[in-house]
Amino acid sequence: MNQTAMNSPSPELPELLASIRSHADLMKIPEPELPRLAEEIRNTLIHSLSLTGGHLGPNLGVVELSIALHRVFETPRDKIIFDVSHQAYVHKMLTGRAPLIHTIRQHGGLSGFAKMSESPHDSYGAGHAGTALSAALGMCAARDLKGEDYHVVAVAGDAAFTCGTTLEALNNISQTTKRYITILNDNEWAIDKNVGALAKYFNSLQTSETFSWLRDKTASFIEKLGGTQARDFAFKLEGTTKNLIFPSLLFNKFGLRYFGPLDGHDIPTLIRTLAYIKDLNEPVILHVVTQKGKGYQPALDNPTKFHGLGSYCVRDGETQAVPTPTFSHIFGSTLVEMAREDESITAITAAMASGTKLDLFKEAFPKRYFDVGIAEEHGALFACGLAAEGMKPYIAIYSTFMQRCIDMIQHDAALQKTARAFLHGPCRAFPGRRPHTPRAV
Repeated sequence: MNQTAMNSPSPELPELLASIRSHADLMKIPEPELPRLAEEIRNTLIHSLSLTGGHLGPNLGVVELSIALHRVFETPRDKIIFDVSHQAYVHKMLTGRAPLIHTIRQHGGLSGFAKMSESPHDSYGAGHAGTALSAALGMCAARDLKGEDYHVVAVAGDAAFTCGTTLEALNNISQTTKRYITILNDNEWAIDKNVGALAKYFNSLQTSETFSWLRDKTASFIEKLGGTQARDFAFKLEGTTKNLIFPSLLFNKFGLRYFGPLDGHDIPTLIRTLAYIKDLNEPVILHVVTQKGKGYQPALDNPTKFHGLGSYCVRDGETQAVPTPTFSHIFGSTLVEMAREDESITAITAAMASGTKLDLFKEAFPKRYFDVGIAEEHGALFACGLAAEGMKPYIAIYSTFMQRCIDMIQHDAALQKTARAFLHGPCRAFPGRRPHTPRAV
């Protein structure tokens, strides 16, 4: 760490959080005190990030889950891989870096993402979605080939399950290893509200009355009775009954044993469930339902804004007004004006409507607006299909994520030469108009 970060004043940490420098320290805290630790972590995050900015909402949502993970698994021997890893602030605080949380995203301070060179507890680095499940599976394969014995846990949000690489990993887990743990952190949000068939599927699991009854009964067995026999019986009941109700349950078809949905803020149930599934000799997925921004009302009221932001006022969450329009706002408003004059213009985003300001286009032309979720490659190919039929698609993707579309840009936007292919005839979608290649912004 360089001098800039070291010179930043270190705020005094609350009692329980200040005592944690290692897994052993966390294990010394009595379980009834863990909700108090969660409250201390939340308060520290809210006040620290009000000065530095950062991914507040996602981290407030995984406080209890992170505590439970670190009670049951011991890093760096066990590996916890976070998808995107913007929600790893709590993980950092529980692995000896709480005194430096005020330096996060500052020059010379802690990284805003998991970073392998920062700490051995960060077993894999990331900066965008869809990486955790494949990387974790590679680690499991390496562990099995070397004959070693440790646990690998991939933590991914529900939005990451719209990403192609995540689905490709799911397709390979059961044929690659017998010991693999995935945590599906389901909060219904990426940066914006999740979209698509998988989002609807996860929501149906959350809202099913029968499923809720089953989940509550299972948790009740674990909490009230305790012990191996009661715990085994509870999970046997859950698995058998659930499979009768949902015979085509998605994850079972991938060869993963499914548990959940569980309350992602119930520390005792999370600990007992994780302790059970970590000893299973089969790939498992634990579905936990969390609340993005939990514990801070402004973040609950505006999940998109508090996904990631700059400094803010702790009292009301207000941020300093930007004196001039951003490039994104100019782009979004200009595209709306263009679309008023040209009905062939369409707009595509990959779960970044607010960041790219295509939310303005969505409001003006909802039928010509497409959010493909965290699926940039599909979005780029989708744009090419639109262009081949004479539409004028504008696909707005951050450059960080657009790198995933290099193949589509080369093979589908450039090599196919869709504009030239129809130069000798009118467009089928709009007679008199000619096809256009996608515009990438």
